Amino acid sequence: MKAIIFNSGLGKRMGDFTNTHHKSMAVLNNGETIFERQIRILGENGINEFIVTTGPFKEQIESVSKKFPEYKFTFVENPIYDKTNYIYSMFLASEHLNDDFLLLHGDLVFDTGLVKDMLEDDRKSLCLINEEKALPEKDFKGRIEDGKLREVSINIFDADCFAFQPLYKLCKKDLLSWVKQVANFVKEGTTGVYAENALNTILKDMNIYAKSYSNNYIDEIDNLDDYARVTREIEEFDNKKIQKRR
Repeated sequence: MKAIIFNSGLGKRMGDFTNTHHKSMAVLNNGETIFERQIRILGENGINEFIVTTGPFKEQIESVSKKFPEYKFTFVENPIYDKTNYIYSMFLASEHLNDDFLLLHGDLVFDTGLVKDMLEDDRKSLCLINEEKALPEKDFKGRIEDGKLREVSINIFDADCFAFQPLYKLCKKDLLSWVKQVANFVKEGTTGVYAENALNTILKDMNIYAKSYSNNYIDEIDNLDDYARVTREIEEFDNKKIQKRR
C-alpha cells in the first residue's frame, strides 16, 4: 500500500497565507503542518512510499519531506496548476499509480485511528462518509446505493447522499480504472473539473464501499474559518484519545 497526496492547488480561499505559503504548510496546534501530520500518521500505519503532486511553493513541500528520511517520496509537478484542477495532476502522476493506494487531498486533517481502521478493513476499496453529519452546502457529498459509492459531487442533496471526505482506499484494479478515465477526460481537454467527474462515469461498474467516519476525525481546511475550527477540533479529539489511553 502506497499513498498519493494531491498538493498542487492554489488555496486561494486561505487569504494572504497562500501568498507566501502552500496551504499544507498551515501549522496545527501541536506544531505540525498539515502535511507533516499526514505523513506521520500514514507512516505510523505502515505506509512508507508517497507520491506527492505539487504546484505553488513546491520547495516548501519537498523541504518537509526531508524530515522523514525513512520514507520514499516521488514528486510530480503540475506546471499549469493555476489553469487546471487536480484531475490533471492525477493524469501527470498516472505512471506511478500501479499499486494499491490511499488517495487523499493535501488539505485533510485526520486521526491515526481512521487510517488504521481503513487499512484493516477487509474490503479492497473504500470511501468515507458520515451519515450523522449534516450535508455540507459547498463540499463533497457521496451518493451511496447498497453500501457502494455511486456518485461524488458538490451538487447532490438527496436522501441517499452523505457528507463525504476525499480519502480513498483503492485496490490497484479500481485505481487503474479511474486513471484510465482521467486520461480520457484530459485527452478531450477537460482539465478544469474534479477527478471525481471522471470517476462518476464508471462507478456503476466498481465496488467502492462506503465506510463511516462518524467515530473518527477527518475534515478539510478550505479557508481561514476552517483552519481555526479544524485546528481546535483535532486538538480536542487527540486529547480525548490520549486521556482514554491513560
